[in-house]
Amino acid sequence: MSGFAPLQFILTSFLPLLGLVLTIALLGYGAYALWIDLPQKWLLSRRALLALCAVALLCDAWLGLRLYLSHSERQDWKNGAAYRASRERFALPQDFQYGELLIPAGSLINRQDPFDKGEPVRPLALHGLEAVRFSQPVLVAGVWASALQITPLRVELAQDQRIGPLYRYDSASQSWVPNKVVPALACKKGQIAVFQAPHIPYDVQAEVGKPAPDGPQARFMPSQWMFRNCEAGARIAVQPAHASTPPPQ
Repeated sequence: MSGFAPLQFILTSFLPLLGLVLTIALLGYGAYALWIDLPQKWLLSRRALLALCAVALLCDAWLGLRLYLSHSERQDWKNGAAYRASRERFALPQDFQYGELLIPAGSLINRQDPFDKGEPVRPLALHGLEAVRFSQPVLVAGVWASALQITPLRVELAQDQRIGPLYRYDSASQSWVPNKVVPALACKKGQIAVFQAPHIPYDVQAEVGKPAPDGPQARFMPSQWMFRNCEAGARIAVQPAHASTPPPQ
């Protein structure tokens, strides 16, 4: 990586700037050579002038190519906006196993995928999941849920149910521990159950520049979530499906 940074600077900054400076200087020199009359006029040799013109031309051609490619990339990104949107908000076309959770077909999915370049066809994936409204009640972390939000970790309850064990944060051990005084809570349908998800270790370096594991290999383990409390509140917000193009198959 240490050798890549200087090369990147030369290609992205130095050569375009050199081409711009040489072009301006050669135009100025041309005006000087044609229109400035001096008794002892300094002039470049033909060989030096041709060499400078060649360098300026190559640098300007490189700058033009970079501008063209940059414009093309921006245009491709713009053209793919509808496809990206269709994969950010869609109804799940089939049952999908995401880590430990089997999400039923017809569930409304909200997700963000920074690796999606707007290709017309892309495999179905749920990495970057933000929220789900299930097409039918689903058992998540031991509770029956109608919707799920990832950050913060909240579950909308599909029915009245007693939820436990209840966890509390212990400042002495700086960890979440079972609440021995109140082992469980009676929660109502429509309330929001709040959970704490422990960190799942993984090889960060191996995943740099790559999407997170998906499907059954996803790091999504509701069985490890720790129930904190249930509270009254607004329904979990899940945006409607994007209508312009179909979701991935």
